[in-house]
Amino acid sequence: METMNNTDLRLAHEFDAKLAKDLEQEFDALSMTEKEEVTLDLSQCRFIDSCGIGAIVFLYKRLKSRGRTLRLLNVNGQPRELLVMLRIDKVIPLITSAEM
Repeated sequence: METMNNTDLRLAHEFDAKLAKDLEQEFDALSMTEKEEVTLDLSQCRFIDSCGIGAIVFLYKRLKSRGRTLRLLNVNGQPRELLVMLRIDKVIPLITSAEM
């Protein structure tokens, strides 16, 4: 995980319960941003579990309550399949680098 120029946070490899716990402070900070839009880059994320999904949804709700938006960048493989299956893609936009 790292902060990038056009994205606010890049998630790497597995976004599981341990990483969700480790990122609590960073997600809290992101939820308080003054930026209108927060982007999480999932291009390197190959696996996400229910805790990872929960952390993203929690961040989305906190941002929305402050009039901010969340976008998920370059979501592929298992994370994309799960987000689509859970219909989260209907609420949180899944975008590609070309759409930035």
